[in-house]
Amino acid sequence: MATNDVPGANPANGDSLSMGCWAEHEDGTLIFVENTEGGRVIYSVFDLSRKPPIEYRDAMPIEGFKKRFTWKKDVPDSMLFRWHDKSAFPWDRVIEKGIPDGVRHACAEHQISAAQQIAERRSVIGKPVDPEKYEHMRDRLAKAGEELIGGIQRAISRLRL
Repeated sequence: MATNDVPGANPANGDSLSMGCWAEHEDGTLIFVENTEGGRVIYSVFDLSRKPPIEYRDAMPIEGFKKRFTWKKDVPDSMLFRWHDKSAFPWDRVIEKGIPDGVRHACAEHQISAAQQIAERRSVIGKPVDPEKYEHMRDRLAKAGEELIGGIQRAISRLRL
């Protein structure tokens, strides 16, 4: 039977957190427990709302994982996941959404650009670049490019002597 408690978080449920446990959120997000070892849980989060879907892999202490992903309605940032420990993970949902084949990065930070990481850490909001805003620099950049190429050509000419 599915509950809102991470398996093993509520002793009354008589279950335990182990490889293969999984959870689903109403927005389609899935969590899959890959393993529990050394007091840590290794898990993947599948964001199926993105195109293509993204898989984030992470690890954290088991007790912290239980606290973070067990729903408590009186805790403001608590997230309501429906946990399953006796049924197979719904890989068909992930595959039908078109999750790309290939390399899996070791952690979620490897999947986002340095610019995105800086923006997230600094709470910067991005917007498209307006080319007209930088039009005044076009001539300076062209002149700098010409000077650079001229300098390289002079250096190559001196090598021939």
